[in-house]
Amino acid sequence: MNEWPWREALPWASFSALRFDTGVLCEADLDGWHLSLPERLATAAPKRRAEFLAGRLSARHALAELTGSPATPAQDAERLPRWPAGTVGSITHSRGLAAAVVAEREACRGIGLDAEMEMTAERARRLAPQILVASEREWFDDLPGERQGEFLTVAFSLKESLFKALYPLVRRRFYFPHARVTAWDAEGGTVAIELLETLSPEWRAGARLTGQVAKIGDYLLTLIAISRKS
Repeated sequence: MNEWPWREALPWASFSALRFDTGVLCEADLDGWHLSLPERLATAAPKRRAEFLAGRLSARHALAELTGSPATPAQDAERLPRWPAGTVGSITHSRGLAAAVVAEREACRGIGLDAEMEMTAERARRLAPQILVASEREWFDDLPGERQGEFLTVAFSLKESLFKALYPLVRRRFYFPHARVTAWDAEGGTVAIELLETLSPEWRAGARLTGQVAKIGDYLLTLIAISRKS
């Protein structure tokens, strides 16, 4: 799947996704795909190895569409993807779906992608205290039950995308309580998030970023792109 799923197109970025089955996607295919597993995954469970392979295949397809070269990102010392020169990107996987988005570095400083299966309202109510700050919790509590699962999935996923977009720029870890969703247009597919923690001289508490939300089947995909114009 290479069709851009979000409402606002980014001409300097490309997307690729694939569905996979851990019983099919396995090391037997490595030679044909010219892929190799990191040493740390040599004894990992089949599910973990399949997730890695599916993510790298998605990244390869997205890079081929963007640059014309089907490169496969290696890993740096922190196990983050090492993107080819002139590009930035993000990889995600969730319960049989893997996806990647890549962008031209000249146009984009950082980009974050996350995919999650939409939570049930019951699970959302159970996890809300771990994910939401006070203002988000008030918002969540005011929603009808049938919207609570969607809201918490969006909040969780957006904070994951924020981390993926910002961490390579600030090299400082931050967590769910350090950001809050400030706007969510479920119909329009737009969201906004605000930092509650200063991460660097440039990225201070109060900084806001916008994002997008799309659906692929039962999955919600959030995207945050930090363009050079931001």
